[in-house]
Amino acid sequence: MKLDVALEWFLNPDHLPFIMGLHKGWFREAGLEVQLRAPEDHYDGLAGVVSGDVAFACNEPLHMIDAHRPGLKALGCFFETAGGILLQPQGRERLLAGAGIRLASPVAGEVTDDLAVEILRRWAEKRGAAFEPDQVVIESAGFEHLKNLQAGYDGAWLCFANFEGVEARHLGVEVEFISTSEVGLANFSALELFTGERLLNEHPDAVDRFVDIVSRGASVCGQDPAEAAETWYAHTGEQPDPLMDAIIADTCQRLISPVQRDSERWRPMWQQFAELGLSQVNAEAYEALYRP
Repeated sequence: MKLDVALEWFLNPDHLPFIMGLHKGWFREAGLEVQLRAPEDHYDGLAGVVSGDVAFACNEPLHMIDAHRPGLKALGCFFETAGGILLQPQGRERLLAGAGIRLASPVAGEVTDDLAVEILRRWAEKRGAAFEPDQVVIESAGFEHLKNLQAGYDGAWLCFANFEGVEARHLGVEVEFISTSEVGLANFSALELFTGERLLNEHPDAVDRFVDIVSRGASVCGQDPAEAAETWYAHTGEQPDPLMDAIIADTCQRLISPVQRDSERWRPMWQQFAELGLSQVNAEAYEALYRP
């Protein structure tokens, strides 16, 4: 059975559970012909599983609630990290002084903008500083966060501790990592696995086999990061690199196995963001994500 898997963006070590299943031949042995697809747009995979154009997608759990997507089904989380904003020293001082700052973001003009502003508001107020939302300008600048900081942005938003956090330390870039949890917001820096209602109902056995292999891949990576790194380089053809080694080692400890449907995992996120007016999904729509 041919199954296309849409990633949230470019291939990276967060996707090692899939890569392990491909490289080890586990998908093929289970009768599944799996292909990973990088999308043109961050939301393509979610639309694809709903329409049936792709079998599975992974994306941040935030996108379970930032828009109502009937037919989207959540299968479980396979990776979770700390996430938030990388703030340069000059951005920190400007913000605390009441001046404006520029944040680079992979996606601007979405509900994520409001979340970035809420994080910075809470962060500033904890330090006794006045804060106005119009101090923050968020621009769409792609996922190369460290390059964006080096190009002059005051900060970068939607950063992962296991990737940009590791990269900043490795490169010696002076930044402050402001996580959602630090300011009392629910974490959503994770990858949930999704499918569509039709595939789940018509081919539940294939869905189960796929999820089991993703769980197996996550488990192997967590137990043996060295094997995970070897598999990454063999699959991508990249040359071993100390920075990528560090990212893989950090990522492996954040992979989750088994992957299982759990409506309680992200309920606090939905409830909190609904109270803040940042959710477009009501209780019925949230529950529908986890119903067969």
